[in-house]
Amino acid sequence: MQITVYGATGTFGRRLTAHLREGGHSVIAAHRGIGVDTYNGEGVTEAAEGSDVLVDCVNRMTNNRHKALDFFSRSSRSIALAAAENPGAAMVCLSIAFRPEVAQSKLLGYYQAKELQERVYRRLVPADQLLMFRSTQWFELVDSMTFTAGPVAFVPKMRVQALAADEAARMMSEAIDAGERGTIEVAGPEISDFPTIAGQIAARESNRDSAVRDTERPERGPKIVPVPIPGPMSAEGLIPESPRLSAVTVDDWLHTR
Repeated sequence: MQITVYGATGTFGRRLTAHLREGGHSVIAAHRGIGVDTYNGEGVTEAAEGSDVLVDCVNRMTNNRHKALDFFSRSSRSIALAAAENPGAAMVCLSIAFRPEVAQSKLLGYYQAKELQERVYRRLVPADQLLMFRSTQWFELVDSMTFTAGPVAFVPKMRVQALAADEAARMMSEAIDAGERGTIEVAGPEISDFPTIAGQIAARESNRDSAVRDTERPERGPKIVPVPIPGPMSAEGLIPESPRLSAVTVDDWLHTR
């Protein structure tokens, strides 16, 4: 198959592109570096020409409600319209696994925007051509959510069932191969929280650094300070009810990091 991946250079997109190519597919890696701007609509239709599947992996991390809603509504609409120019092409959207109460919180503009993105695709793309792929948070996200000040690392206390980004990409690639439609949710094997995962990452990195220096006593990593998050993200709001599970644990991922 020929597959167009929008956002192909991002954390998820580059991993998905690699899995799809390993599976023998021809992949058009669409991104701003080659003139494809989904927000402005530039090059989006051209990148879709002749493809059997279009995948939206485009992302903008912001909790500013207006910026997030504006970005995801415009970006998803331009890709959905490109799909309409390719009758019969399947449409796959990378979304996030979250429960309705998360998007209803006025504090969480990013999740409101992802809910809007899903609604755009469900409205503009026929159900028999659409796959909504909803992933839980990735282990890789912990670093970007951590604020370090000297020997202290502040980490939001979000309850998650995280998985490795590469595992999520592999699972999407398999779903595309199988021609799946509807909604799929994927998650890691363990329910935890970001501070716990951050502590595991810090401990692993401290031990690795100590081994490189050939010291007997591991150097202590930063002190992890959980930052309380109000609302559903600290409870079950980000935990999917019946996801497909990756078998890769945090420890497994750390050994390959």
